[in-house]
Amino acid sequence: MKRKHFGLAAVATVALAGLVVAAAVNWGTCQWYGYQTERQTRFAPYVGCLVKTAGGWVPRNELRTQQ
Repeated sequence: MKRKHFGLAAVATVALAGLVVAAAVNWGTCQWYGYQTERQTRFAPYVGCLVKTAGGWVPRNELRTQQ
C-alpha cells in the first residue's frame, strides 16, 4: 500500500513540476514579446499574454482583430 502512495505522490510531483515549468516559459515568452515590440504586457494565468492597447488589455492572440 505504501508503494502505491509513493508512486502516486511521485506522479503528482512530476505533474506539478511540469505545470510550474510551463507557466515560467509562458511568462517568459510574454515578457519577451513585450520587449521585442516595445509594448506593455502582462501575463494572466488562465488567459495568457495580455497586451495593453488604447482600448485596454487584449489577449495577444486576439490582437490582430483589435488593430
